[in-house]
Amino acid sequence: MDNLLSVLDTIPEDTIAISVYLLGSIIILWCWYAIAKRLPKPFGGISWVFVFAVMLTPTVSEGTNASIAPAFFGLMFGVLTKEHSLIWFNLSAILCVLGLGLIVGYCWSKYSDKREISVINKKSSPL
Repeated sequence: MDNLLSVLDTIPEDTIAISVYLLGSIIILWCWYAIAKRLPKPFGGISWVFVFAVMLTPTVSEGTNASIAPAFFGLMFGVLTKEHSLIWFNLSAILCVLGLGLIVGYCWSKYSDKREISVINKKSSPL
């Protein structure tokens, strides 16, 4: 047990915190995927992109130990302290990631529809 603790002492705290946050986010997104695939096709994908944007949009925290942080926490801090510039900065970052995710999702949907049609056409006889 002492060997494990000594190994953890050599790793910087920021690296551990980011790793745990990313692993937790992946687990949450995987669980949400299990729920979203049971929803109607566009709503499941849109809800997954929304959860992704809220969970993983990065921002920079303020203070003496400033580091990377989720924009959702900055948004909630701005709402609690009523700092409008902090609210709009973090909300715009989340909406930008959401918009990019929706555009990528739309393009993927169109691509997969066309791929499905071409597979159906290849299976049919030319006569």
